Amino acid sequence: MAVCWGRRGCSAQLGLRPSAAAPCLLVLVVVVLPLLLLLPLPCGAARSAAVQKEVKVVFFRFNIPGLDDFSRNIVAGLNASLHSRNFVVEDDVRVDVVMQNTTFATYPGDLSSVLRNKDIYAVVGHSGDKLLESIKSVLAQENAVAFAPFTGSSVVRGWNPNMYFLRADPAAELLALL
Repeated sequence: MAVCWGRRGCSAQLGLRPSAAAPCLLVLVVVVLPLLLLLPLPCGAARSAAVQKEVKVVFFRFNIPGLDDFSRNIVAGLNASLHSRNFVVEDDVRVDVVMQNTTFATYPGDLSSVLRNKDIYAVVGHSGDKLLESIKSVLAQENAVAFAPFTGSSVVRGWNPNMYFLRADPAAELLALL
């Protein structure tokens, strides 16, 4: 089957025209790709080789469906963030998330016993004013931090070196909406 290309007439066969993409592809494969391979790119596996210290973060499950679902979402976000960095947060610090089971009534005692492990620095997944109010003294006594607690009111808000809130005060959110 002959194909006509302008002035030359119909002398070439279909598929025999040289492609313009071949030289560009050759330059890409021969020149650009080896240069890209030489670039020092950050690698999570390379970071984990220098780990000197492991820090543990504890997460409590309460066997209360609504509370556990909400807390699980918080920890899933934390795990996703840590996984993207291969669980290494500094040049030599690795974070390990530890799961513990408890009940609402025994939580302050369980938290106190877990925090006696000096490798645990933070507690994740707190929800509710009542729960946070019950553990304020335990956090201060053990010098630990409640990381990203969620509250529905301003009762436990205010400066507390043992609670690191990520959200604004609920009253401030309401004021901003008004």
